[in-house]
Formats: sequence, structure tokens, C-alpha cells
Amino acid sequence: MKRKNIGAILSFLLCLSLAGVTYAASSVAGDTVEYDFRSSQTVAKGNVVLTNNEGTVRAANAEYNTKSEAGKLTGGVEGVQGEARITCNTLVIHAGGDQLTAIGNAVLTKQDKTLRADQVEYFQSRKYMETVGDWAKLTMDNGQSSLDAEYINYDMNAGIANANGNVRINSSVRKLTASGDKAIYNTNEDDGTIELIGNATATQDGNTVSGQSLTLRGAGGSIAQADGKVKMVYLPKPQTTKPQDIEA
Repeated sequence: MKRKNIGAILSFLLCLSLAGVTYAASSVAGDTVEYDFRSSQTVAKGNVVLTNNEGTVRAANAEYNTKSEAGKLTGGVEGVQGEARITCNTLVIHAGGDQLTAIGNAVLTKQDKTLRADQVEYFQSRKYMETVGDWAKLTMDNGQSSLDAEYINYDMNAGIANANGNVRINSSVRKLTASGDKAIYNTNEDDGTIELIGNATATQDGNTVSGQSLTLRGAGGSIAQADGKVKMVYLPKPQTTKPQDIEA
């Protein structure tokens, strides 16, 4: 099985950014590697590995054009750099290298947060990512808390994520479940603040609060504020009577 390194020939710029982390691969290896000097097109097949001083990207096959900076990696794509990791079936690098598309079981992980979707678009200059498809899942607290929705975007510069469509929150560590039409997750405020908007409901320790909007502080740790026509169902401890309904 023959492998060839052509890092000295290629200025192979692969930008695989996650939460500000960037891969800039200076070499590519594979079972076979072909480079066309006229078109500047590279084709690598079999056990492809792109490396730099800080990380690696692996795939079954890869194509890349050094002039347009456009390319595609296919087959079990996995990129690792420091605490950041991405896996998908196909990774598309758009011309210029600023926009990336992770397609097929896309999973992006940074520290204790993981974003999953059928497809994820990432824009390097804006430090912005968004999901494509009808489902997305963001897990926190090493998988003990999750936010599900039809669509999620995340602005890394602002530290704010937006979730739209059938939003559901589940936190086993905080014994909390919640839902709403959409949610705004501010990672920089009060150890993570989630605002649920539209048909918002949250239940914790058997106590339920519903309203047009709810604010959960501490990454969903406590129900801090409710607005709109608020309804609370409070379960006394120990339970001696039926739950009491309170409307405001």
C-alpha cells in the first residue's frame, strides 16, 4: 500500500473551523495521490490524511483545487484539533475556503457542547454556523442536557444560539424539561440563559410554569422569569393535597 506526501507542492488550505478553531493543512497523504499541475486539481484516494502542526483530518477520499480553494472530502470524514472535533459523511469546501458544508450525520463537538444535524453550514469569517434539515440537537453538560429543534444557528462572536421549531429542552442533571416555539440561548449570561418564546412550558421537580415566554438561568438550571398569561402548577413537598393551579 503506497502512500505519497505532496505537502511541499500543495498550499493545501483546509479551513475546518469550530468555535474559532481552524485547520490549515500543509500536507495530504493517501493510498494514491494525483496532482494536475495544469488545473491545480488534487485527487487523493484511500485512507486520506490531511495534517498540520495542530490537528488532522481523515477521510476515504478527497478532491481539492489549490487555485479556487474548493474541494470535497468523502467517506467517514473526521477532523480533530485540540478540544474540537467534527465528523460527517461529506465535507464540502466552497471556493475561497470561507464556507464549509458538513453533510450526513454531521457532529461538531467543542468541550462539553455537541451540535448534531443532517447538515451544518459554517462561515469562517463570520464565525457563524447553522443547521440544514428538519432536525437539530445541541447537547451540553457532557450529554446530560439537550436542546432539540427543527433549526439551530450559533453566532460564536456573540455567544448566542437561536433555535426554531418545536423546541424541546431536557436536563437530567437539573431534573428539568421545557418546550416552546423557539429559544434564544445566551452562553455568556448567568452560566447560560435560555429564553423560551411562544407556548413556553417548563417542568422541574414536578412543578410546572407556562407562559408566552420563560427565562431559564444557569443553562436551564432554574425558572427565573415568566411573561404573558402565566400558569403555575405547584406540587407541595411532601404531597398532601392535589396540585394547586395558579393563573396570573
